[in-house]
Amino acid sequence: MTSSSLLRPNVRWGRVARLTLAGSLAALLALDFALAWLFLDPLLAPACPVSVPLGPHEVVTLHTGDGLVLEGWYYPGENGRAVLALGGVGGSLGAALPPVEFLRAAGYSVLQLESRACAGAPVTLGGKELLDAQAGLRFLLARPEVEKVALFGFSMGGAAAIRTAARQPEVDAVIAEGGYFNLGQDIVEPESERSPLRAIFLHSVALVYRLRTGVDPWAISPVDDIGRISPRPLLLIYGEGEAVSGRAALQFDAAGEPKALWLVPGGGHGNNHLAAGEAYNRRVLDFLAQALGE
Repeated sequence: MTSSSLLRPNVRWGRVARLTLAGSLAALLALDFALAWLFLDPLLAPACPVSVPLGPHEVVTLHTGDGLVLEGWYYPGENGRAVLALGGVGGSLGAALPPVEFLRAAGYSVLQLESRACAGAPVTLGGKELLDAQAGLRFLLARPEVEKVALFGFSMGGAAAIRTAARQPEVDAVIAEGGYFNLGQDIVEPESERSPLRAIFLHSVALVYRLRTGVDPWAISPVDDIGRISPRPLLLIYGEGEAVSGRAALQFDAAGEPKALWLVPGGGHGNNHLAAGEAYNRRVLDFLAQALGE
């Protein structure tokens, strides 16, 4: 028996081992991709929520820059000031955040917008929602009873409010609550302690987000836009429990004057108005009165 014949089994087993390893890695990557897809499903493709109006309103039809037809609820006010409400994943209709019932009671006109999911399009977590906000702004500016407009956004709506105001000088003031500072960074958590598997998974989430929405998550960066709001007034609202993850201080430092940052004691994502109670309403109303005039 020659030495070459003795080596052949080892060569064959080496090939089998390499193929097995490659197959295992491919299977793991496929599983990782599938889990990332499932993870994003409730965020990018949520059910269209059933909403109850806050009172007498007009149902309006808005056409976005990318061809969507969205429904909005408009509550005409009495003081010449309007607030465009920009909500989270489920939109802002009815009692969905940001809270607006107290604004209606104070005489403000309010326009709420449904989620992109209700129009059969992916929610983009503040990316293409910029187009929704611009459509809402056009509607309000065309109303004869509206003289000034403020944007009031929650979560991804807060990011959309900042990004819209940076591009639309017609916006007179901005309230942004609980938004992220950069979507790509927020997804992959580069500054947190992550295992290699978690890091791979989070980057897969960012990749799947881009594939499903057509938007680069790193390009959705309120912290880079926020300085362009000045000299128009800005109020940032964060609960104590979300200020670090939302980089509240970083965004506040990047903003120009006039600006204010309110850290709600005991507050967290989605419950600041509950934690602060009447102080929440008062803080928002005082800001709007100063920013838009009584």
